[in-house]
Amino acid sequence: MRKLGFIALAAMACATGAFAQVASTGQGPVSSSTATLFGVVDAAYSYGDGSNNHVQKLVSGANTSSRLGFRAFEDLGGGLAAGAWLEAGVNNDDGTGTASSTNNQATTAAPAGTQGLTFNRRSTVSLISADWGELRLGRDYTATFRNRDQTDPFTTNGVGANQANAGSIVGVTSTRASNMVGYFLPAARLGGFFGELQYYMGENASNAVNPVDGSGWQGRLGYNNGPFGIALAGGWTSYQQTATTGDFDMWNIGGHFEFGFGRVTAGYFEDKLKQFQTLKATGYIVGVIVPWGVTDLKASYSSYGTDAAGDPKSDKIAVGVVYNLSKRTAAYATYAHVDNRGPAAVGLNGSSTAPGSNSDGFDIGLKHSF
Repeated sequence: MRKLGFIALAAMACATGAFAQVASTGQGPVSSSTATLFGVVDAAYSYGDGSNNHVQKLVSGANTSSRLGFRAFEDLGGGLAAGAWLEAGVNNDDGTGTASSTNNQATTAAPAGTQGLTFNRRSTVSLISADWGELRLGRDYTATFRNRDQTDPFTTNGVGANQANAGSIVGVTSTRASNMVGYFLPAARLGGFFGELQYYMGENASNAVNPVDGSGWQGRLGYNNGPFGIALAGGWTSYQQTATTGDFDMWNIGGHFEFGFGRVTAGYFEDKLKQFQTLKATGYIVGVIVPWGVTDLKASYSSYGTDAAGDPKSDKIAVGVVYNLSKRTAAYATYAHVDNRGPAAVGLNGSSTAPGSNSDGFDIGLKHSF
């Protein structure tokens, strides 16, 4: 394992797994490079129960999203490095790949499982400097997603996932965006402060009805040092305005604090869909992770609702346990309950429930990383 101190965000800064190191053989300075194959295989028995029906199935990624990836890194000398990252989502319960979006517009996204293996999770090339930060090009997480993910003890996976993420109205760029140019500050040089700025393109012709469909920007600025961390993020994505579509505006704030017993997280989220009549959504999460020997205990309370007619709102409570059989293998179980208010009808794990009714679900699974 080799930690790459160049990379701006600490969560993205570690190259994990085995790697091969080689040296150049020609004239001039010797440079080193690494290549890493990595992945996660996660499968779970999933059960959901609502007032209309119940569903049971085998699912992929209920604790950690299943994936297959490749990372490469080259030290160019003088404090400069280059990197590449290709990461594909995998549905290991049925052997299919996961869909992507070529231009951040829903109409171009292939149905899941029909397009083969795609590097939908991340597909980037980077130029990295210890002094000025990282320039990253390709498909990647959006800045506002990081706060929804990093404040969630269940990392937005499975039945316990943050309701502000599971019910998000933000659309295609809620989690990732394609055709992105991103810049990350050199966090190692800033005493715990970090930041990123992203611009992504819908790549439409200039004479299209709305040539900026699928284009937008996002940014995030934060501080993480010792037991405390906090980050503020915001941005927008442009779409043609109609009765049901329009620009998405979003901002959120999230943080954590390490206590002696574990980590407490919290976040607040606000999204707007600027259709003919603007739809506003707000949500929040409070979570905790408590290590206990080789076991991690997790719990969260999250909520998300909009100002649509009847003020639909869903409140979720989730509890879970992860038993680490080794550094790479873990067994886990998660239970969640959703209380729907007004016309909200969120059903857990694929179940269906009537408006204003509740839903319950649980996951029992096994994951292995390599």
